[in-house]
Amino acid sequence: MPITKRDSFLLILTIVVIEFVSGYLQGFYEPLLPKFASELDIDASNLSLFNVLPTAVGALFVPFFTRLGDIRGYRKILRIAISTVFLASIAVLAGVAMDSWLLVCVGRTFFGAVPVWLPLHIALVHAKTRGERATKAVSAIVATVTVGTVFGTATSGPLYELFAQNLTTTVALIPVLTFLAVLLVFFVMPEFVSGAHPYIDVRGFVLLAAVMFLAIFGFVEIVEGGLDTAIGSVLLIAALIIGIFWFRFEKKQEYPAIDVRLLLSRSMAPLYVAAICMGAVFFGFLSPIATYLAHAPEAGFGFGFEPLFQSAAQTAILFCTVVAAVLVPFILKRLSPKTALATGFVLGIIGFVQFALLPDSLPQLVAFIVLIGLGIGIINAAIPVLIPERAPQDQRGIATGLYNSSQTLGGALGGGLFLSLLKIGSLEGVDSALAITKVGYTSVWFACAAFFVIGLVVVVVFLAKVKRPYEQTDEEKPLEPTEREEME
Repeated sequence: MPITKRDSFLLILTIVVIEFVSGYLQGFYEPLLPKFASELDIDASNLSLFNVLPTAVGALFVPFFTRLGDIRGYRKILRIAISTVFLASIAVLAGVAMDSWLLVCVGRTFFGAVPVWLPLHIALVHAKTRGERATKAVSAIVATVTVGTVFGTATSGPLYELFAQNLTTTVALIPVLTFLAVLLVFFVMPEFVSGAHPYIDVRGFVLLAAVMFLAIFGFVEIVEGGLDTAIGSVLLIAALIIGIFWFRFEKKQEYPAIDVRLLLSRSMAPLYVAAICMGAVFFGFLSPIATYLAHAPEAGFGFGFEPLFQSAAQTAILFCTVVAAVLVPFILKRLSPKTALATGFVLGIIGFVQFALLPDSLPQLVAFIVLIGLGIGIINAAIPVLIPERAPQDQRGIATGLYNSSQTLGGALGGGLFLSLLKIGSLEGVDSALAITKVGYTSVWFACAAFFVIGLVVVVVFLAKVKRPYEQTDEEKPLEPTEREEME
């Protein structure tokens, strides 16, 4: 049931603090990865497990734990998920202290519970607050994750230097921060149980996990070897076959793991497709833009940025996404969800196309940063606002969790595709980022624009109009999507 404004403020403040910790720990480790490699004496291929393991395990954790949240209560599952990450951060710390890469990998595996936090928090917000207050809260939460990531990335290097280049002391900060989140979720956060049927479709979750694992690792194999990689192709085909079987299986279940009819409805499916497109671009273009900005302009493209300016440019993009996320409640108050999302996609399309076609200049780069940052920010903040508003009360957790999973799949797709595109026109016999020519980079920028075009078309053509979240009063109970959907 809804709570008072004061209690709502305390709830949202608690969630914001926890999500800042979530973003911080997600950004904190990245600049320290070379130090993990040197101090634990591991090569680049083993180092890739640092991020691959939590991503793959998260593909299983997110749907299962968010559904459990709908059934057992969001705070109860958050207690498990946050405590798991706390113990995992201790394992990583112990692995560094004991020079054990195996222990570090075990800890990182259970960091797959981190993506569970956000959808459960969003579901809890919608359970306790409604209308415009919920919209503002979700936008603030999404923005906070990004701010935390920026702070984590920006401070880990300086902290490493401050602690006399002692990696053990540096990574000890993460268990401390995560323990703060544990205290908040145990002693401050309220509970909400949606009343979902207690039956858990274990076979449905196992099949879904198989689809996610095969798809993600299929894209990883493609990243390693290009689009003609046989193993990657086999894994993706297997994911498709099992996915079809899973879909047919779920349609026959009285209490399915995922309500596929809701998932494929016009009120929800376009949002998941948009999330895949956004994830492909956001998680796929960051590495190419980094090497592009560093490329010597004497070769006819690039800006020759040193790491300091590189960091400033990428931080500026993230800053623009935060600004857009903060503005999303005001945008949704004046525009329909369809128009708001379309605006984000159009900004992204313009940003990538002008970056591909115009000669390199600082004004062009500034325009790129602003357009891409605002576009991604609007999309990234609006979708998690809309999904739980359109989902039935007893499926808000799993519905929002699938948004996270969609982004992850999109990121794996974008990473593999963009790496292959970068090889177009590459110089023979040169094994470095300098071997990539402007043709390869231009292909990536146009591919990013194409993903946004797909997202734009899907949203504009297929997204059904439903009652706006901010048109509900605090006393109103959100209608089921089937009751309020108006086909266009």
